[in-house]
Amino acid sequence: MKELIMTILTAGIQLLVMVVLGYLIDYLSTKIGMEKLKRYYEIAKAFVQAVEQQVGSGNGPIKKEQVFKLLKKVIGNKLTDEEIDKLIEAAVFEMNYVLKLKGLQKELQKSE
Repeated sequence: MKELIMTILTAGIQLLVMVVLGYLIDYLSTKIGMEKLKRYYEIAKAFVQAVEQQVGSGNGPIKKEQVFKLLKKVIGNKLTDEEIDKLIEAAVFEMNYVLKLKGLQKELQKSE
């Protein structure tokens, strides 16, 4: 029974991630082009992960502000503040998704 529930939860999370990331990627790609988007998104992910390791869990607004400043410095005026914000949100969402999946996998392994 636990396996079924975990499978359903995992599928639900994957569906949610696909929808949210799909929306964000579509929005940003129409604004700035797919190649630039990929490059900026990789930079955003690296900054999000670095700040997360440096600051630790919690303090979301402080971490977001740090990442925003770093991206603004690197990207400059090539993106609006709103576009930078969406890149950060997508990177955080992906990072949290990966962490949740790892947590679900650990739970499945414990229940076996």
